[in-house]
Amino acid sequence: MAKYACPCCSGFAHTSGEIPNPTEWLLVSAVEHDKLPELITSDALYRMSTMLYKCVSCSAIAIFWSDLGAEPTWYAPIKGK
Repeated sequence: MAKYACPCCSGFAHTSGEIPNPTEWLLVSAVEHDKLPELITSDALYRMSTMLYKCVSCSAIAIFWSDLGAEPTWYAPIKGK
């Protein structure tokens, strides 16, 4: 199972495993969304999406802005809000 260590805690984000992955989100920009055809396959939508994964411990998120072969950018949750 592929996973990335969370820099915010001792947790991690899974990028493989259970399907559907409960800690994976697919992001599509508003600009790209407006370019979509009225009908699109789920495979095509998946391929064009930016991948976001949530840390299983602290809910920090890892976004793969390039692709899954590159390191993700991590975003930490704001504590106390």
